[in-house]
Amino acid sequence: MKRFVTVIALSCALSASALAGDVPSVGAPAPPASNGMTETTNSTSLGDIPISGKAELSSEALSALLSVLSLLT
Repeated sequence: MKRFVTVIALSCALSASALAGDVPSVGAPAPPASNGMTETTNSTSLGDIPISGKAELSSEALSALLSVLSLLT
């Protein structure tokens, strides 16, 4: 009898998280509707911080910098 009650209690505890579903949070914006196509609205990637007034390195300068750094290590 003890095992039966333990099994029932354990199954209820484990199924509660599976049956919880989406929990709404107050103040959070709703996710945008997905139409199957991903569109980006800005030219920067995630993690990039746009800096105005600074020149960016060209691909040749970046490869030269990387080769110098690899020689130093």
